[in-house]
Amino acid sequence: MRRILLPLMCLFVLFLASDEASADTRCVFRMSDGDFDFGALDPLAARQFDQAAKINAECVTMVPFSVLGLFTQPVRACMKIGSGSGGADTNWRYMVGPNGKKIRYQLYGSPKHVDPYEVGNYVGNNFSLAFRILSLFEWVPSSTSFDIHGWIPDQAGLEEGYYIDMVQAELIYTEVSIFTASGCNLNGAKSAKVTFPVRVQVKPYCALEVSQHIDFGTWQDLDQPRDQEGRVKVNCDTKTPYSLKLGWGDQGEAGKSRNMISGKEKISYNLFRDRQRTQLWGDQAGNMLANRTGTGSPVEIPVYARVPKQPTPSSGTYMDHVVVTLEYQ
Repeated sequence: MRRILLPLMCLFVLFLASDEASADTRCVFRMSDGDFDFGALDPLAARQFDQAAKINAECVTMVPFSVLGLFTQPVRACMKIGSGSGGADTNWRYMVGPNGKKIRYQLYGSPKHVDPYEVGNYVGNNFSLAFRILSLFEWVPSSTSFDIHGWIPDQAGLEEGYYIDMVQAELIYTEVSIFTASGCNLNGAKSAKVTFPVRVQVKPYCALEVSQHIDFGTWQDLDQPRDQEGRVKVNCDTKTPYSLKLGWGDQGEAGKSRNMISGKEKISYNLFRDRQRTQLWGDQAGNMLANRTGTGSPVEIPVYARVPKQPTPSSGTYMDHVVVTLEYQ
């Protein structure tokens, strides 16, 4: 019995040692899409911005000899992400844009935005190479990946333009066994690196609202001009040029006057850019409010209104609707 069992036991140990001890793993490391692009960020529509990608480790292992595919070769890969060209602190990474302006962001391993990839700290990932039924001096492929979830938090004062951070990730990897301790302190590990851009385009943006409607009140006659004011609130990002146009109402005459209507009767009025009510405010190049620049904070702009002296119509409630248009680049 010993003459029969001993060779079989030696053969089993020989296969096991051959598969584990002689394996030679080589990996390349790349971002799934070549870069990490948040795309175009419109601060008016979304002040918090998410994106996701993967960093892939594509590996091959030289298998000198394996029979029946009885064994697998465990491989441990660990990744760390550097601080990037824009810098980093204990909480955030930074993309740099026009005039050195920065946008803070962070990279995480899950979409819940917890446990960020801390600068310089390795994150481990185990995977196994499955040998084929018969392998004889061939490279057998395997792969693993690291999820990357990026987040740009809400932040004020975002200027228009492109922002970028050049980030380097490093992968260390080696074959392991059941006796290898956990963690990323890997003796004799090989390494691979990939540098990828993290980028975002911030669009120019503006917000508009009517903060005070124009109400001329109640009168007995129109024997003298009646003045009133309204207000519109504009919030445009820093350095964003914008213009404001006022339409001519439901039954106005473009470039001349506007009318409040009650039944078939009307009261003429107009809207102006200046307190003296000499600069008509309309929607053409010569009478719009132009050449304004955003500050990154809300600005209230007065609309000066006047009902000129005119024949007094029948009693009633007279109304008009004026469209306010904000144009920005």
